[in-house]
Amino acid sequence: MLAERAAAGHPPTLAALERAGRALGLALTSAVDLIDPDRLVLGGAYAELAGWLLPAVRAELAERVTVRPWAEEALRPAALGRRGPLLGAALTTVRRIMADPTLLPTA
Repeated sequence: MLAERAAAGHPPTLAALERAGRALGLALTSAVDLIDPDRLVLGGAYAELAGWLLPAVRAELAERVTVRPWAEEALRPAALGRRGPLLGAALTTVRRIMADPTLLPTA
């Protein structure tokens, strides 16, 4: 619903996403300063809203990261979008069962 309203240019939705992007950027700044990753990937619902979140998140990171200059392209949405976490969980489950078929429930 947020993506639909944002795409339609709904001003309160756009303002909320701007604030959310700034808050997310501020939170990510702490993680970047602590562990100094080369890049960040926004997944799940964040990936779906990336078009509206990324400008504010990137602005916060560029302004606040202190360990080194932060490159704008180092933050991008996950290619799998919202499906990424679900696919990862499914893959993990399949691998565990393949490694140990006794994990499958029996009737």
